[in-house]
Amino acid sequence: MWLRLKTITLCLFLVSCHFAWGQSSFKRAGDFYALQVGNDLVTAYVFTEVSDFYEGKAWVNKGNLYGYIDTLGVSITDFVYADVDRFIDGFAAVSRDTQDGLYGFINEVGREVCDLKYNRIKPFGNGFAAVQLDSNWTLIDASGSELMVPIFDYAPKVISDQFVIAVKANKWGVIDTADRLKYPFVYDLITADGVAYLANKKVYLGLL
Repeated sequence: MWLRLKTITLCLFLVSCHFAWGQSSFKRAGDFYALQVGNDLVTAYVFTEVSDFYEGKAWVNKGNLYGYIDTLGVSITDFVYADVDRFIDGFAAVSRDTQDGLYGFINEVGREVCDLKYNRIKPFGNGFAAVQLDSNWTLIDASGSELMVPIFDYAPKVISDQFVIAVKANKWGVIDTADRLKYPFVYDLITADGVAYLANKKVYLGLL
């Protein structure tokens, strides 16, 4: 899956049988991994896949499903996920069923912050994440709340709370995170540094 770094790549990376986050490292015995903290094994050799630690958490596989542990080996989720990703800005993308292809996010304590209902999702940044519901995109905040009706053609680009670049009906415009219009949806393109193009003319919107 597009979210997960698979076992083969990880095994090549783990030739030395461990990788570290501080004093925590995974050790391999046969086809299984255990977590070692300092000189002590804090888990049994029960994991069939493991990831590096990001923001103090790693995804691990037990059986056919995935969960997350911290650097002390404490589980922060149950093993209920069919697809997982690393933590970015305090959130990780997860799916319970790769057949339906629907995703959502957990936070740093392992709580699902939104329904796992989105067809595609982008990582959190600046406190927001772009999510696709059916064929349209919107934004969610750290609580999992959708900030506007999903009507955008592509993933909105959050520049700041005041400026979000979006595309609607093939025209580019700018809103804020409260869904207030800042610049109308009339442009052919708007770049991340605030340069807009209209009928081959440049317009500087001053988004930065």
